[in-house]
Amino acid sequence: MTGGRPRIGERALGAQRKVSGSLSRASLRRQLEAYITELGYSSVRVMGATPLKPEIARVSPVRGRIAYGETVLHSDLRRKQCHERLIFFSQRRTRQRSSILFFIGVAAADQQELEALLAKLDIQSATRGGHVHVVPIVAPESVAHVRTPREPTRG
Repeated sequence: MTGGRPRIGERALGAQRKVSGSLSRASLRRQLEAYITELGYSSVRVMGATPLKPEIARVSPVRGRIAYGETVLHSDLRRKQCHERLIFFSQRRTRQRSSILFFIGVAAADQQELEALLAKLDIQSATRGGHVHVVPIVAPESVAHVRTPREPTRG
């Protein structure tokens, strides 16, 4: 494309990138939700009127502790909106001023880049951010389906 409107093929390619990005985020979210649930945060928390809502909000039914979860894609690492969300949820507190656990799901390949970003934003360092946990998620390997020949039907 040299200028003007994108060609049909270019539009389709842009739409395909958006879809693949959303599939990546959905996959990360499912796996992060499973991880948080395994830790005992199984009750879904209904959020009231807040300026931002986390992607995942869970409560431990035993201890009553709150946990938030967010997914971060590689493309999100450079977005200011993502940085603002990470800062906002890392600073959230309960009414009793205790910290809320914050889990960030990220592809394992992007883990180091996310940790560097968290240090740069002063979210997680040696002295701060013990309640912020980076959860590296490995992409599931594609399963090869083996087709078995059908038995001939009896007539």
